[in-house]
Amino acid sequence: MLDSHNLRLALKLIPDDYLDSYGKIKEEFKYKINIPELKIKDSKFIPNPGDKFETMLFLTPNPHRKAEGGLRTKGFFKFSYKLVDGVWYICDLEGNPVISAPEDLQNKIRLYVSSQSSPITYLPLITVITVVLNGEKTLEETIKSVISQTYPNVEYIIIDGGSTDGTLDIIKKYEDYIDYWVSEPDEGIYDAMNKGIAISFGEWLNMLNSGDLYYNSMVIENIYTKEIDMDVYGIAGSWVCDYEGNIFLYLPDPYKMLEKPGWHINHQAFFYRKITHKILGLYSTDYELTSDHEYFLRLLVNKLKITTHNSILIKFDLNQNLSDSVKSKWEDFLIRKKYLGFNLKGLIISFFTILKLNIRKFLEKIGLKSIVILYRKRKNKRNQI
Repeated sequence: MLDSHNLRLALKLIPDDYLDSYGKIKEEFKYKINIPELKIKDSKFIPNPGDKFETMLFLTPNPHRKAEGGLRTKGFFKFSYKLVDGVWYICDLEGNPVISAPEDLQNKIRLYVSSQSSPITYLPLITVITVVLNGEKTLEETIKSVISQTYPNVEYIIIDGGSTDGTLDIIKKYEDYIDYWVSEPDEGIYDAMNKGIAISFGEWLNMLNSGDLYYNSMVIENIYTKEIDMDVYGIAGSWVCDYEGNIFLYLPDPYKMLEKPGWHINHQAFFYRKITHKILGLYSTDYELTSDHEYFLRLLVNKLKITTHNSILIKFDLNQNLSDSVKSKWEDFLIRKKYLGFNLKGLIISFFTILKLNIRKFLEKIGLKSIVILYRKRKNKRNQI
């Protein structure tokens, strides 16, 4: 198997005289980078008419920022790559080939492509965004899960909310594998995700929060070394979760969201095109726990096609699942009301879902988790592994 670390497709765009003695871009140049071929002006990509936000090379200055780093601060950037007449080209954010890649990068791409069983003419950049706050107990395993992926064209961004534990030490330990990271206060998990999206260069995005893991090292490769129809805007995969040492498998059914209250796409097991945010806007910050559900409904009601992937993409700890709470169920009801209108049946289902959740939490509190586990086993009997 090829060593994906040696095949990282990063491109140095910044000349050495822009760098300081530590090899980082000098502050006086940081927001003045211009690369006309890639439509970069003053360290921002020139937006298309109608885009809901701008894509930046770096987050704007913040007086409360604790730290910042990654390959990008050293002048290395990643893009999608397309084969044209036997030559691999760097693509702009719209996927147009604009600059032929340097020979060393050409060789890395050819080496990777030659290892695949099917012909490959396009290597889209996949951006993985991890948001974290005081995640010293969980973040390292998530980082390892990302950097061990065999697909070579992955951009990794970490947005830290200003951690006060050992989180920054872990991030700095893996700095050479992280494209961009920042530590600063934010307005919640979805504000942090929006920051990551605004500085992502990938054609496709995936949100992998601290503590979440890819099921194996070939998850991204299994998706993106096959041709994806241009009318597909999202890919939902299966996921497994651990609840009190019991492992359960869940299968995706995105369009069930339109029919069944409480049903949603698993955020971590969902890969989707960045252009959906340019069309529909970023995540709403009106909801504390379920803005991903709101965004999924936005995709569906706007008829942006979502397909499913027939393999397990993600594993995570259900015991740490913040969205499985009474508040999240109420937010779900409000979101459905916003997009699908008031529905008495939906209100009744939401009420009983909240009641059931309270009963479960009560059973857990008094030490009767075995009853909850038996219920989950019965509910997931067909899918349990």
